[in-house]
Order: sequence, then structure tokens, then C-alpha cells
Amino acid sequence: MEHIRNIRLCALLLACLSLEALALPAIVVSGAGATVRSAIAPFPASKVDFVGFGDGPGLGMGQWGAFGYAVSDHETYRWILAHYYGGTTLTSQDALVSGDAMVSVDIDENDGHPVVVTSESAFSFGGYLFAAGQAARAVLSSGAWSLSEASSCASTSWSPVATQLVNPLAEPSSLLASASASQVLTICEHGGRHLAVRGTVEAYDAPSGAVTLNRLPLEEYVESVTSAEVSWSWGLFGASASAPQGEPWGFQALEAQAVATRSYTATELASGGWKPYATTCDSYCQSYPGMAGDTADVDDAVADTAGQILEEPAPPPGQSGGQSPSSAHFVVPAPGHQPPPVPVSPPLYVPALAEYSASTGGYTGGGPFPGVVDLGDSICIKSHYYTCNPCHKWVAAVPVASFEKAFKSIGPLGALDVTQRNGLGALGGRVETVEIVGTSGTTLSVPSYELEPLIAANNTYHCASDWFGVSNGP
Repeated sequence: MEHIRNIRLCALLLACLSLEALALPAIVVSGAGATVRSAIAPFPASKVDFVGFGDGPGLGMGQWGAFGYAVSDHETYRWILAHYYGGTTLTSQDALVSGDAMVSVDIDENDGHPVVVTSESAFSFGGYLFAAGQAARAVLSSGAWSLSEASSCASTSWSPVATQLVNPLAEPSSLLASASASQVLTICEHGGRHLAVRGTVEAYDAPSGAVTLNRLPLEEYVESVTSAEVSWSWGLFGASASAPQGEPWGFQALEAQAVATRSYTATELASGGWKPYATTCDSYCQSYPGMAGDTADVDDAVADTAGQILEEPAPPPGQSGGQSPSSAHFVVPAPGHQPPPVPVSPPLYVPALAEYSASTGGYTGGGPFPGVVDLGDSICIKSHYYTCNPCHKWVAAVPVASFEKAFKSIGPLGALDVTQRNGLGALGGRVETVEIVGTSGTTLSVPSYELEPLIAANNTYHCASDWFGVSNGP
């Protein structure tokens, strides 16, 4: 799930380009390897000009779109979730998330490195006590952890405390949700960043090596992720007179994000895993900043939707995601027949993997949920915040030299052809495969996501998606 780049920047002012001008020749190439065709002329410009829509994969909810629907159309978070996640049901009865289940967060930027923690209050690590301001470091070697201490995380001199520890746990002076930043643990990552977190921190010996795990209650995790994925200020927009809970209508977007975050997490709880949670985010994980960015508006949105997730029908037996039903009901036989009651399993529902991205560009990407028009994505509120979606529509000019460097096997660039789209939205929808052609006739068929780093690096707001066209190709 991509971060929203800057919520206070207005949308790009783009030149008006007709859909006909963006239409690309479709040359179907089988396979992903390079092939050869007749030699062609060099690309007709020094840069490849793209026009595109959205930021991120566009699967499920668009965060800017949710904000637009809430503020402009006065839609509730329930409507927003139903719109983007077709085929799902909103429930507060799922046993996985009841009782505020514990979540383990892999602080993956620290994978393979010592686990170092500190706190402004006294804390413990591996059962050993440390004074306020001290730092404790756990180092993994041959399947066991060694613990040492120093006056600060940046110290170069560490004094041994204990050896042969098994997955030692660090605990703060307070585990309350209301604990202040001075009472919680701070993880000192090897790159120099300090991450204040609620809950405990475990030095974990994973099959891949040393892992830093932050264990905390689900709702506290949801508060942190929601604060990172959308801006708390969205909850200040829109009238409040007729809005639910007396909050401004923008608050509904915060609630929608809280439910999507919790639903996404519940799918991982169902799998029994913890690996997908990380501080470095892409389309396969959620952004987790610890206590950074905590605000009352986000906390209220999480509390108002506590325990609510989206569910969907479980896959048929034998496919991933299925599980045994916890109960059964019985079919009553027709009159005149006396066979014994036949147990029939009720429909089984499982948490929905509620993916989301910053901007859909105006049409969601389909996939696990039906593709739908996203009118809210074009939101632009000319207030003192000037809150507009900068990635609703964008242009990018990628130097030809950058393509030739990224795809060296083609040699000098001759053409860039879209060979397959998903059919949802303008231009024929999102790009699935692209053929990059060299002047010698060498061609390379690649998935569209391989172009996104080049696109993001060459437009004003670093927007990147798989919904684009080339306006100046041969």
C-alpha cells in the first residue's frame, strides 16, 4: 500500500491529450524473453512522454477516492467499503480479531542486525533490568542471543550482561494504550532511525536470521498504520451538522481506512504468519511507524470501528484460505420421508485481504474485487490546506538513456509498445505487459511494474501506476 505523497499539494495541471493520441499499437509477443524482429528507427525524441492515472496498483480502495466520496458526496465509511470491496461483508463478529488479538510486527529494516532498545523509563530485556536512558543490545550467534548494555544506542563500548538467551523479550515500564512516549520502548535501528513503539520487543531467531519483532495489541497496531496511510487532517474536512457521530464528513475516510487496515491484518492472523508487517512498505504490506504520527482523530476512528473487518466467502475445500466450520445446521426432510437429519455446513466466511493504494486514477484495478469507477479520486478542495490528489492524472518524461540503461539487452531504444491491458477504464485500462524494442529489432516483453520506478523518478510528485499511455512514440 503506497504512502500518500503529500496531501496538501494540488493536482498537476496537465496538457489536454485525446485518447486517440494515446492509443498504442498492440503487438502481441509470447514469452518474457527477448526476441528479434526487423530493425526500426531510433525513438523519435530524447525522452519518452507518459501520461497516466493514479498511484499504486489500484486494487481495492483508493485512499484519495475514499476521502473524495466522504467529503464531496457525504458517503459513510460503510458505503465506501462496500463500493471498493464488492462481494465482502462488514462484520464485528470475527473471532480472529475479538479480544484485541496480538500482532507481531517484523521491523524488517533491521533484519539481520542486533536488536537494540532503549527507553526514557526503566525497562527490562531478557529478564534483566535497565535504568532509564540506558540501551540494551541483543546479538545473535549460533542460535543464542548475547545481551549487553551501554549508556546510549550510539555507544561504541558495550558491557556484557548475559549469554545463551533464547529469543529474549524487552518490556517497557507501561503496556497501557495510554502510555506516553517516555514510557514505551524505542527501537534503535542499525540505519540510525529511532522507532518508539507500544507493546514489547522480541529478539527473534528466525530461519532467515536475526529479526526484530514488535508485539502489540491489534487495535494499537491499527492506530499506527492508519496514521501512516492517510492524513489525520482529512477528518477535519466537510460539514458536520448531518454527518455521523457529529464529526466532519472527512472522518468517514479515516474510519474506512481503519477497517481496511484491520481486515488486511486479520488475513495474516488467519495465516498464522507475521512476516508481511514491516516498516518498509510496498503493495504487499502496510506502513508501520510505531507511535509517530499518533493523533486523537485517528485514534477515534479506530475506536469507533473497533473489531470491524471485511469478510468474504471462503474458497472451496482444498483451496487456500479454507478452514473447518465451527458449527452446523440441519436440513429438515420433506413430509413422508424419514431419513436422519443431514448435517450441512453453513457458508464459511474468512477475512478479506483488503488491499488499498493512494490513488486509483478514477477506476480501480479489478483483481480480487470487481473493478469500479472511482469518482472520488479527482478530489480537490481549495481550502487553506489546498488538499488535492496530485496523482489523479500525471505526466512523466523518462529519458531514453534511462530506458537503455535499465534494459541493456535491447541496445538503442526504438519503440515502446503496450501489448496487453485489463480493459478497465480509459485507454483500454491498466497495462499488463509492455514490449520494449531496440533499433536492431531486439525486443523484450516485460510486466508493466518494471517501468514504474522509471516513471516515478521522472514526474513531479513521484506518482507511478500501471495505467498509462505513451504520447510521443513512433
